[in-house]
Amino acid sequence: METNVEPSSGHGAAERIRNSFGIFAIPGYPFLLMSNSANFMGFQVRNMAQAWLVLEMTNSTFNVGLVNAMPALILLLLSPFGGVMADRFNRKNIALGGRFVVAAVSFVAAYLVTADLIEIWHLIAMGPILGAGMALSNPASQTIVMDLVGRDRMIGAMSLNTTLSNLGTMLGPAIGGVLVAAYGNQAVFILAAAIAGIGFFTLFGLPKLTSPETVGDSGWRSGLDDMVAGLSYTIKTPSARWLIFMVMGALYWGMIHPIMPYYARDILDVGSSGYGLLLGLSGAGAMAMAIFMFLVGDLPRKGMMVLVSVAFVSLSYSLFAISRSFPLSLVIMCVSGLGSGVWMTAVFALLQTAVDDNMRGRVMGLALAAIQFYGFGFMIGGFLAQTIGAEFTLHIAAAAWFLSGLLPFLLSPEMRNLN
Repeated sequence: METNVEPSSGHGAAERIRNSFGIFAIPGYPFLLMSNSANFMGFQVRNMAQAWLVLEMTNSTFNVGLVNAMPALILLLLSPFGGVMADRFNRKNIALGGRFVVAAVSFVAAYLVTADLIEIWHLIAMGPILGAGMALSNPASQTIVMDLVGRDRMIGAMSLNTTLSNLGTMLGPAIGGVLVAAYGNQAVFILAAAIAGIGFFTLFGLPKLTSPETVGDSGWRSGLDDMVAGLSYTIKTPSARWLIFMVMGALYWGMIHPIMPYYARDILDVGSSGYGLLLGLSGAGAMAMAIFMFLVGDLPRKGMMVLVSVAFVSLSYSLFAISRSFPLSLVIMCVSGLGSGVWMTAVFALLQTAVDDNMRGRVMGLALAAIQFYGFGFMIGGFLAQTIGAEFTLHIAAAAWFLSGLLPFLLSPEMRNLN
């Protein structure tokens, strides 16, 4: 289904802004935006709550990384199959099924924490189920964006998605930190469950979507064959191949997160509320940049924007590692958010506009699998922090991400010219 509102032909700033806000008139898009944003916000709140709870229970950064990595490991394995399903079946129904699983697991976790029955093995066991639900829903819900808004509005749509997602990243952990301090861990798990419920129910506001045309073209060819075809297409298409490689840089993004609660508690001495503020300022920076990109509209040299954003985030990691001032650390996390806002918006918009329509679901499935290297980053960051020290680990993450971001631009003219 393509419900594309034609963009205005005006070139003035006022007309560009009016054209940007016209996206809200597209039927169903506001509901999809709310659902995707709630899904991301719930993910951030849940990670914040689990990280603090596990640190309190075990005093181990490795255990913090392990628990929060479990959904990511399953997402890494199953997201390509989710992408195949998004290319073959009704995307709205696929997204609804996955979001229901996420909401159900979130409510079970909230009950166990509230009833004081929670143990580490519960969190580890629920991780794969949660990951399976997200692997089913995420490729479909991301692919629906272009079904509704069309190619011309993808940067605006992805900027809005990043804006509201990072509003959730800013407010969710900040509120969560205050809730932990005032009412205990159960309050944050209840919040995460409520957000997951919103992510499920708002999807019912989408219009009826027809099944993708590729179902008729490929018949009932096995899902595995479709997945292999998507992988082959991605490998043979330079822009898609290198963009997926850059998404895998989430490995280094993940390395900071098991270290942050340790820094908040033991280095900066600001407790759970300070930990929530550190995460919140990162979300605030990403949200500010995403709003700017939404208002400006389409921007040139988006491939180069990705490299610059990686440089910003990498530098902020090293600065955070040596900071012993809480106000300075908040500023650094805000700068990191500015870079990550550009990275998230530009990479995922380019992935959908640089590939063939009949491959979008499968390429997005691979991208959403690749971003789950974030989970490996959780485990690696937690392990290295315990063995070689948290500060050195952050410097390693910074240098490695910058070098991995630079590599595509040194080797690929397609990436240097990608627009």
